[in-house]
Amino acid sequence: MENLVHVDDLESLKQAVGHNQHYWLFKHSSTCPVSAKAWNEYNEYSSLHPNQLFLYLVVQENRELSKAIEEITGVTHESPQLFHFTSQKMDWHASHDKIKSDSMKEFIF
Repeated sequence: MENLVHVDDLESLKQAVGHNQHYWLFKHSSTCPVSAKAWNEYNEYSSLHPNQLFLYLVVQENRELSKAIEEITGVTHESPQLFHFTSQKMDWHASHDKIKSDSMKEFIF
């Protein structure tokens, strides 16, 4: 999917975001079953919304970026964790079993 983009550092995050005013960012744990379930929800929603931008990182592989996101958002690290940004500011977030395709849809609409 072209709207689902892996980021692994702040530079790749900035490049992926570009001039997009709205985007999602998912922090995924490759070893957690709760994260696997949330990842499926994220993928389901992204596949239904090809005009939105969906970014993701794997926390075990990208700890520095994960920590930077914590500093940028002011939200304590958890994983899985999902953020929505508008005009470079976080305006919604969820973690663990609160990451659902339906809750993403409710936020947007």
